[in-house]
Parts: sequence; C-alpha cells; structure tokens
Amino acid sequence: MSFDQQETFSVEPVAITAQDRLKELGMFLSPGIDYDLDKIFPKVEGWGWKLPFKLKYKLLKNFEALLEECLFEGEKVLFFAKGNQHSVTEAVFMGIWANGINHTVFVLTNVRLLMLRTNSKGKPKKTFWMIYYNQIVQFKGNWHGMLKLKLKDGRKLSFSGFAKQDRKTMPAIFEQALKNFRQTKFEPQVSQSLENLCSHCLDKVPKDEFLCETCDTTFWSPKELAIRSFIFPSWGDFLMGHTFIAFLEMFGGLSSWTYLLTGLSKLLKTGDLTELLAPIIFFLLVNGFDALFTYHIASKGLHPKFLPTKISPQLNLEA
Repeated sequence: MSFDQQETFSVEPVAITAQDRLKELGMFLSPGIDYDLDKIFPKVEGWGWKLPFKLKYKLLKNFEALLEECLFEGEKVLFFAKGNQHSVTEAVFMGIWANGINHTVFVLTNVRLLMLRTNSKGKPKKTFWMIYYNQIVQFKGNWHGMLKLKLKDGRKLSFSGFAKQDRKTMPAIFEQALKNFRQTKFEPQVSQSLENLCSHCLDKVPKDEFLCETCDTTFWSPKELAIRSFIFPSWGDFLMGHTFIAFLEMFGGLSSWTYLLTGLSKLLKTGDLTELLAPIIFFLLVNGFDALFTYHIASKGLHPKFLPTKISPQLNLEA
C-alpha cells in the first residue's frame, strides 16, 4: 500500500479536567475533602478561564481548614461560590453598606447547604449556618443571578452577587443535589430550618440557645447586643465584628450623647426642663433605631462572646 493509500486515523482531543489545571498551575487541595472539582471549576479552557479559576482556588483555600472540621463522613462538596445574602430591610436602611456585612460563601454538598460568613476579601468571619436539603420547600434561580429559597419553617432567603460563571452553573447543580437527597428519604432532626453552627467547633447550636454544649463557646444574645447599641450606637456592631459599619454608626452615637449632655448642662444652668425635651427625643430616636437594627442583624446568626473552655480544634477566623 502506497503512502497515499495508507489509512488515516483521527485522534479525539483529550478533555481537560479541573484536576489537570490544578496540577498545571501547581495548586493543591486537601486530600481529606471529597471535591467534585469539575463542578466547582466548570470553566478550564477558552478565553479568560485562568483568572476566575485562580480566584476560586484562593477563596476555597481560605475555607479548607474550616471545611475539614465541618464536613461529615461521606459528605462531598459539589459546589463552592461567594455571593451576598440579600435583605430588603437592610438594603433600604443601609444601602450599599449592607453588602459589607452579608458577604457569604455557599457550599453545596450532597447533604446540605453550608453558609459561611466572610469579609469582602473572602476570609472567614465567625458566623455560620447550614440547611439540610429536606428543609428546602422551594428553590428558584433566575436569569440575573438571584437565588431564592423557601424553607419548611416559612423563612425565605435570597442570595445574589455571584460571579458570572457561578450564576450559570449553580442552579442546575443545586436542583440535582435536592433531587438526589430526596431520593435517600433521609430526615435529619433540626431545631429550625436554618441551623446556627458554632464558630469554634462547627457543631450545631439549637434555636434560641447561646451556648455550644460541645465546646462551651458562649454567644451574645440579640437582646444583649441591642441594649449595648442603645447605650451607645455602634457598640453592638463592634461586638459582632462589623467594624466599618460600627465606625459609621459611631457618629450618630456621638451626636446623640453630645446633644443630650448639652441639654443637661442648660437644664442645670436654667432649671428649665424643656431644655431636655428635644435632646431626649433625639437620643431615643437615634439610639433606639440603632438598637432595633442591631437586634435585627444579631437575630440572623451567632456572634461569639467568650472563648470556649473545652478542648476543641482552633480555627483561624477573622474578628
């Protein structure tokens, strides 16, 4: 057979996987965590794949130690992305500043959704939750990236702010995870649909409790934080770790106390009680509003008060 007559063979291109890219870039993830890498890193080739890949990897590494403590035996990480928990109330009263306290990493596993608070740079803070899939009554993702959940206890949650690629892939992965979980007929016991997790040992802390029985970490109650914010606006936010918002609120606290003390000084000089009327009203409005809003925010999760006394793995979390 001549050269011209020889059979030619076509070679199918080998598909590039997320694992291939990790090796190529010298990146390593914990072997102790079962990742579905091709779902977590859906884009591994084509124009502009590298930067989102590196950013997702960096974010994931920030949370690996926490995930190693948190995940159950046999639990697999299906998806990982950073977004924002959306609140109409907070958006109205805080505007764009609401995003500063609502940065959240979302971890979809084969069992549950983990929600882990983070700062704007993607580093863990100290407030965490989980939702077992049997607690999700309705899931809806729309074209502009808003993710909405309706939970069994009536609570409704909305999330937004995901990266473009995550907005495309997350809904389908979420729906499949829900479907697979429902087929298992697993019905874990909960105290509320959105369960609080201890910021130290990652164990579940039941509804309306502020002490972790596993490691003895104690948490501020919303009432305790609200009272402190009434005494001086920003105090409660400092204790919750919302430092930037707390500095902004501090101006209101300084104004209300300055006005009240000025009125008290005039009263002592003139003996006229009406000198205190306007300052007291202003004080009650400013400090009262801050206390109510602190209570609203504090009610969403747990905020550490005292370090634990029992031996438990330490996590390097941001204040």
